[in-house]
Amino acid sequence: MFKRFRPGSAIVSIVLLGAFGLGLSVPAEGGLPELFARLRPGAQQNQLNPLETYNEVLQDLKTDYVGSLKSDREMTYDAVRGLLHALDDPYTRFLDPVGFRSMQEESQGEFVGIGAPLQGRPTNEGYVRILRPLRDYPAMKAGIRAGDLISKVDGKSIVGLTVDQVVKRIRGKEGEKVVLTVLRGEKTLDITIVRQRVEFETVSTRMLPGKIGYVWLAQFNEVADEKISAAYRAFTRQGMKGLILDLRGNPGGLLDAAVDVSSRFVPRGRPVVIIVGPGGQRETRRSKPGRQFTPQVPLVVLINSTSASASEIVSGAIQDNKAGTLVGTTTFGKGLVQTVVPLQDGSATMITTHKYLTGGGHDINRYRGRRGGVSPDVVVELTEEQFRKRQDAQLDKALDILYRKTGFKPSVARATTAP
Repeated sequence: MFKRFRPGSAIVSIVLLGAFGLGLSVPAEGGLPELFARLRPGAQQNQLNPLETYNEVLQDLKTDYVGSLKSDREMTYDAVRGLLHALDDPYTRFLDPVGFRSMQEESQGEFVGIGAPLQGRPTNEGYVRILRPLRDYPAMKAGIRAGDLISKVDGKSIVGLTVDQVVKRIRGKEGEKVVLTVLRGEKTLDITIVRQRVEFETVSTRMLPGKIGYVWLAQFNEVADEKISAAYRAFTRQGMKGLILDLRGNPGGLLDAAVDVSSRFVPRGRPVVIIVGPGGQRETRRSKPGRQFTPQVPLVVLINSTSASASEIVSGAIQDNKAGTLVGTTTFGKGLVQTVVPLQDGSATMITTHKYLTGGGHDINRYRGRRGGVSPDVVVELTEEQFRKRQDAQLDKALDILYRKTGFKPSVARATTAP
């Protein structure tokens, strides 16, 4: 979840000749230092100016380092990454210009890639699963299928990488090729795909038997609310009796988008999310008047362990206000808000500046020893075998709930396939 963007010293030598022969104990890593730098004139211990220290170290490296150095830009980027890493907060991070542009494109609903959303977490083996290729885009045209497991990108293993790092490898310049090595059952396939500009599939919709509208929301970007509203209007014209909002695999997005979408289902004026600032001050965001869908129909929200951030705000608001039924498994557990701070060279930092509680005051953030997340009203697990066969027990349960509420009786037993 993130908010919108705000806009040469003297050296003395101590040569340790024959150290091992003299019986000296040498540390396991790196041995003993062979040169010691003299303390700079006027320097005092226990006093540190961060900027001056960084500049001193950088100049020392340029003057004395025997190996090759990266550019000033890259070394500064690495230094910033190290600084943020010391916070032990996986959500406070640095974005180089390429990464920042990529994030902006996603927020606006467009990017250059192959058109294949990925599952939010690697598998236990370290592979990354393709949720489903987008229709009429390069991945589907090249033969990529839902459920394929990516093991390599351009011949290099992705085991040990985060999903964000894998995405960065897959994306690139429009018209260039990328080769994905995918595992499909017992087969290993190398599939060449040509990157192109992709309009992010924010929603996927269909009308299910019994006049049940189905909306899969991929991300809470700037067009999410508009897309959901358009789908709802279309379903209403078709005589919709119930609605399924699928937030499985949705990693989150913009705070404002989460509040807007929640307002479609939560009665006006009811709390949607509580934002807690650095000093503990609280701001309650409420369901916006005049934005509620009419007519309202029975609602089921599908969630799982990769529903995060904005997905948890929406599902938490719906649960707290009894506006629908949550089905699936406990969500990821990310109750933190990041503010994106652009830097002068086109890079940016994402800094955790706030935490949030659900509208009912529940802290759903995960901590060490605490799972966190929004728990479903009805727990339904989805097994690996069901995923491979594209059988969706969670969607089946959602339909069962809505059929009981609407009185629809299917004529035959269902074997629902994942959309």
